[in-house]
Amino acid sequence: MTKPRIFIAIHYMEIGGAEISLVGLLQAIDYQRVDVDLFVYSHQGELMRFIPPQVRLLPQVRKYATTEMPMTKVLKMGYPDIVIARLLAKIKYKRFRRRNPSNLPADLGLYQYMANHVAPLLPKISKDIDYDLAINFCGMHNVVLDKVRAKKKITWIHTDYTNVDTDRAYDIKLWKQFDHIVSISHDVTKSFISEYPSLKDKIIEIENILSPQFVRSRAEAFDARAELAEFTPPIV
Repeated sequence: MTKPRIFIAIHYMEIGGAEISLVGLLQAIDYQRVDVDLFVYSHQGELMRFIPPQVRLLPQVRKYATTEMPMTKVLKMGYPDIVIARLLAKIKYKRFRRRNPSNLPADLGLYQYMANHVAPLLPKISKDIDYDLAINFCGMHNVVLDKVRAKKKITWIHTDYTNVDTDRAYDIKLWKQFDHIVSISHDVTKSFISEYPSLKDKIIEIENILSPQFVRSRAEAFDARAELAEFTPPIV
């Protein structure tokens, strides 16, 4: 019997809350029951080495790796279309902010606009595979929606949406296309529903998983003396 096949996408594997959460999820999966393909936009970050060997790590696609690079570097790599799309996204988001003034952080809103403009320029992923489930764990929601074939599609949210500034109308239009939206905690769920009550039925809650194996490996790798030497000022 063929095992269900799952696709998971994330931007990179630097040390961060979402990335550590993904490591915990990957280490908790029963690989005798499912196959997992992991697509990392840019194969960078200390947590790359904690990806379980049972996971099929898909090859890096060069154009995806440009989405969070400095634009001068992207231009040197030969992708003027990505640079133009990102500049256009900045201009349009600034216009949105002028029409909708806010004191909330703008990073997520700008990333949202960037994804909307850049994703159409990116190639399809594993275009010969029909997955049973495709997951956007962290990164551009549009990638799982538009670049992967799957029977079901879900996206993870890790953010308190009452504390960020985004284009809510665009959010709703995008998230309505997913079968489910996964929240990592009760507080995240509560804040999300307060901002997007029409999406309440799509929310499911899955708390972050952190395996004992991962905690032990991090503890064993931790060098207290080296950390103290780095942060303790010299005696003069």
